[in-house]
Amino acid sequence: MKRRIARPPAPKSLSPRELIVRDIIRGLYEGRYVPGQRLVESDLTACYRVSRGPVREALNGLAARGIVSLTPQRGAQVRRLSREEGIDILIVLESLIGLAAGLAALRARSSESAGKLRDALARLDTFDPSCSSPEYAHARDTFYGALMEIAGNAELRRIMPGTLVHLVRVQYRDTLRAADSTRHADYRAIAKAVLAGDAEEAESAARTHIAGMIAGLAYHPGDAWGRTLRRLGTALGTRRSRNPPSSRRTRR
Repeated sequence: MKRRIARPPAPKSLSPRELIVRDIIRGLYEGRYVPGQRLVESDLTACYRVSRGPVREALNGLAARGIVSLTPQRGAQVRRLSREEGIDILIVLESLIGLAAGLAALRARSSESAGKLRDALARLDTFDPSCSSPEYAHARDTFYGALMEIAGNAELRRIMPGTLVHLVRVQYRDTLRAADSTRHADYRAIAKAVLAGDAEEAESAARTHIAGMIAGLAYHPGDAWGRTLRRLGTALGTRRSRNPPSSRRTRR
């Protein structure tokens, strides 16, 4: 059955293209858009009350970020990730988030953005860790945004939005619920290490958090490959937390 697209309220500060991109990502969390769903141009133009130009720009932008697939036969559709693709995304994310946390710790004491990280953490703590609402997703993005701002690395900020973590969280939200119990403790550990200027501990805490997601996604009963990768992810997270590489630097 064809899904009905509900038109969202339009913030005046957003261009039509930005509105469509933002709302489709939000719609993934709300269930208005689902992996594999076709995005028909005529439906989107009617929904957002815009011409085909902004719709095509938005779809091309989402395709560039890997959230939408564009094919000559089927047009645009929300990308459906295999479990292996999801794990690959998280493996890349583990390195990027770990790097961001380590860099942020080196700059936290001299950064005017440290208060934003504290505020973002306080905002996260107002949610239940099992929450899957768009508001919680935004609070989580704000936390990582503050981390990136403190890190102060322009290339890292450029690369990070392309990691497709939104698709992973939405498509595998039930599978990843096992990590809910430690999620907020992980955020607190990351923020504590960053604000203390401890680069090794900050990177370790960030990597361990993502390693837990990898382990959860890799686990499927009766799947030997998944069990092996799950054990590997757990072992890597434990090893990093106990024995961080000597090449990592702490702030002096």
